[in-house]
Amino acid sequence: MFIKTSELRRLDVINLADGRILGNVCDVDLDPDTGEVRYLVLDRPEFGFFRLFRRDDLEIPWRDVVLVGIDVVIVRSKLETSSKYRAWQRQ
Repeated sequence: MFIKTSELRRLDVINLADGRILGNVCDVDLDPDTGEVRYLVLDRPEFGFFRLFRRDDLEIPWRDVVLVGIDVVIVRSKLETSSKYRAWQRQ
């Protein structure tokens, strides 16, 4: 199955471990030498006008992606143990 990066954008990303929505895909990080996907870059779920002035992204390694569906991306990630993730969630 092939999917365009434009189709990945704005899909919800759900952690398989706990069912939590981690955010949605805002970008894809590619390896410049091989063209392979390295990371999905997620926007933190947030509402309100002031989101326009902040940029809080989180990178999910492509190897953690379990499934790319029509409406959602499922990942198996141990983000809960990452200090970067905990700080990202508190913002």
